[in-house]
Amino acid sequence: MGSRPEPMAAPRGRPSVNLPSISRMSGLLVGLSLALVALVGARVPAGTGEVPASASLRAEPSVQLGITPVGRELLSERRLAPGKSVSGLVQVSNLTGASLLATPRFHTVRGEAPAALQVALLSGGRTLYSGSIAGFHPSVRLSARQARSLRFRLSGPRAQARDIQGRSFALGIRWSTKRAGR
Repeated sequence: MGSRPEPMAAPRGRPSVNLPSISRMSGLLVGLSLALVALVGARVPAGTGEVPASASLRAEPSVQLGITPVGRELLSERRLAPGKSVSGLVQVSNLTGASLLATPRFHTVRGEAPAALQVALLSGGRTLYSGSIAGFHPSVRLSARQARSLRFRLSGPRAQARDIQGRSFALGIRWSTKRAGR
């Protein structure tokens, strides 16, 4: 009664297989493989070292001008990286029966626009203004009941990346009008 039964030996000529140790070893290999795949998949890609600025541009209404869109974001992309540009399109219509000079002016809604910010104003394939935001004072001539599409392009020079990177600002466009001289 006190004797334990001895394990059965494999028949002669046939190799013995130890299933518990094989299953342990394959489980370990599968677990290590899954851990390796998870590590490789979770790796953070190398960064560019640049933090883009967050820019916003909205047009405000005017009494003598029809502005479309009003109060909505104009920029197609809000991330402004050094050396890149973002742009938005505004439709401006003269609602009066006289020729007008319409002058868009930027004003700060949130944050502070970087001094290095460059602005271009384009209409009908022509550049009406290209330069710093500080010197932005172009006038757009509109005949009676005339409509024009204006593209505002904001860019940050790569040479002044420190002034642009990581900034967050929102600009509004206000319109001043006066009768155009003949």
